[in-house]
Parts: sequence; structure tokens; C-alpha cells
Amino acid sequence: MYDLLTAAQITADLHTKRLGRTLTILPCTDSTNTQLKTGYMDAPEGFVLLAEQQTAGRGRLGRQFVSPKGDGLYLSLVLRPQRAPEQLSLLTPLAAVAVCEAIETLCRVSPSIKWVNDILLADHKICGILTESCGFSSGGCPDRYIVGIGLNLRFDRTAYPELASIAGGLSDTVPKLPTRAQLTAAILNAFEPWYDALLTGDTAALQGAYRARLGCLGQAVTVHTGTASYPAICTDLTAEGNLIVRDLHGTQHILQAGEIRIRKDADDSRSR
Repeated sequence: MYDLLTAAQITADLHTKRLGRTLTILPCTDSTNTQLKTGYMDAPEGFVLLAEQQTAGRGRLGRQFVSPKGDGLYLSLVLRPQRAPEQLSLLTPLAAVAVCEAIETLCRVSPSIKWVNDILLADHKICGILTESCGFSSGGCPDRYIVGIGLNLRFDRTAYPELASIAGGLSDTVPKLPTRAQLTAAILNAFEPWYDALLTGDTAALQGAYRARLGCLGQAVTVHTGTASYPAICTDLTAEGNLIVRDLHGTQHILQAGEIRIRKDADDSRSR
């Protein structure tokens, strides 16, 4: 049975000053990120758009995010930080930490983060994050940022067999699910303090929280850059949240984009 998602239920558990204080819930839309980009240009900082269902949910690298009615939390948040883009490189990691903290608080389980934007539980993706910049001011900085979060409460593997080995839901591990309203409030409650710290440039604690949940450090991975793929070892993160890897020739690479996959059958290359 699907829980009811209402503004009143979200607000009842909300402790923020700005985030989520104005919000809209749609019964169905193509994508909450897309709708915010095209139809809510004047939305204030902290405005949240949610949908019961998405017909064209989007992930990174042009991928689809499956968003069936009632089975997940699909929300997008408007931010107007008035900062240079290089000062906001941790925005996606921030969102990932906030989602993890909300799940840890409400569900008493510990998800991990797959660099840069996926949340994993029991080795299956339960959440994806898509951050986009929109509109540019006269100073060359984006007018606003949209942070989209798609979180699976349940995932029907029989309906999506092609994703059965990759995707999952909270219900795979959590016997009693929180409501979507509780999850929404918990995510926003966790997000706002980290966001305030990011705006002041005080990011050391955020970097530590992200690093502590990152599942790839020290692991053998395959790096996919879009133009090439190669085996490597994840060694560290930069202060900007970029991943540092070392290939099998000992060359260090700093990844600002692309993706990685942990190699389950890796040999002793870690020690090379």
C-alpha cells in the first residue's frame, strides 16, 4: 500500500528555515528537474517540487530513472547560492550525504555512496542524484541550481528485469518503511545545515562525511570516461570532491566526470 504524500505531512516534520517551506506535489510529470527548468523559473530558493510518478525521470549521462507511481520519492530542489561554480563543486556530494543521513536516522541502516551521485544499499542502487545549473547572470554564474533526488522505497524486479541486478529499494533491507513525507523532511533537514556550511566555505566536515560513506576508496575499479575505459585503484578524493585513481601503470588521474564500477574479481593489482 502506498502512503499519502501531502504538504502538511512534510511540513509537520520540517525543521528548516528555507528548504521545503514552499513546495508543490504533482500527481504525475515527465521529470521534476525538467519541470523546474521550464515552468518554475521564478521559484524561490528552497522551493521543492515533488511528483507521485515520473514518466521520463532522468539520471546522469542521459540515463532514465524508473519512477513508478507511489514506489519512490521523486523530488527536485531549487537553490540560488550566488556563488561561483567552482565554490559549489560539493553540491552533489552534499545531497548524497543528506540522503544517507536521512536513511540512517529513519531506517537504522547504513547506505554507501558510489562516486559521485548514487546511493547503494546491499550493493544495489536505491537512489540517484542529478544536479543541474540553469540560466546565467551577467556575471557568468548560474542563476539557480536544481538538485533532483530519486529514491526507491520499493523496486519491482519482475517489472524491470533488465535492472534486477543493479537496482533495489529500501524495502529490500528495511522491514518497516518510513513514509515518503518523513523521508522528504529528513532529507531537507539534513541538507540545509550542510548547504549553509558550503556557502561559507566551511567544507571540511562535509568532505569527511562524504568520504566516510564512499565505498570505493582503496578498491579496484574500472573507470569509464566516455572515450576510454581502464582498470585502476581508487586512492583518494580532492577537496572539490573529484576522485583520484591510479591506473595499473602507476599513473594518477583526477576524475571530474565519468563513472566507476568496482571490480569484484580484481587480482592483486591493488598492491602495484
